[in-house]
Amino acid sequence: MNKKVFSTKEAVSRFIEDGDSIVMGTALETAIPFAVGHEIIRQGKKDLTLVGPISDMFFDQLIGSGCAKKVVAAWVGNVIMGVGYNMRRAVEVGIPQEIEVED
Repeated sequence: MNKKVFSTKEAVSRFIEDGDSIVMGTALETAIPFAVGHEIIRQGKKDLTLVGPISDMFFDQLIGSGCAKKVVAAWVGNVIMGVGYNMRRAVEVGIPQEIEVED
């Protein structure tokens, strides 16, 4: 059986649309898909709902770039540095935009 293999750029363009809910990082830190996150940022995806048990700095980067409208996660931040700075700004003062948070 022939299966099409997509580059990260193609996969994000084809399968992630503005307003989607995306689940990533469910295997904890060892399998957080940073390449996908960076491509989402490059492509300027918007209004995403980010779902994951723990996100390290991955969700924080997506929040800071204005890609997220909602976060469903137990924690967003960095094990060494604490809560993600972009997450905190978005929740406290709405920069780059207000986001909804569901724990």
